[in-house]
Amino acid sequence: MLKNIKVSIFIVFFYSMNLLSQEITVVPMAVKTISYKAKIYSSDFKLIQTKDTKICKKYLDIKTLKEGKYFAKRYIAKGKPLCEGNVFVPTQNKIKFKFGNLEIERDGKIIRETNEYIKIKNLDGTIDKIFKDGTNR
Repeated sequence: MLKNIKVSIFIVFFYSMNLLSQEITVVPMAVKTISYKAKIYSSDFKLIQTKDTKICKKYLDIKTLKEGKYFAKRYIAKGKPLCEGNVFVPTQNKIKFKFGNLEIERDGKIIRETNEYIKIKNLDGTIDKIFKDGTNR
């Protein structure tokens, strides 16, 4: 009987030491649902102290989250942490092309360029065909 009490006290002591030895980390948690490819603002998350670090491999830093322009890579539910794998920084593809004295700068990607026109794929996926005289036909 005395041996069972000693063993149970040891087990309780062992588990309490494991609970106390866990690190507390500050994690950005989503305050509202963030849609797919939506921009993440500072009002979309709040900082919470937590012991559970098994949800994400790497959490976002608060400094980089506030200074960078992050977009959601997938749907993030309310109350879920912001992981590094859930967000991305979009690349800006700026195109400059000249038509004589006219110089145009747009966001997008050049698909095709001929003597008559230029085809541009915009960031939203639409394709524009701009002729060298500056018109859209």
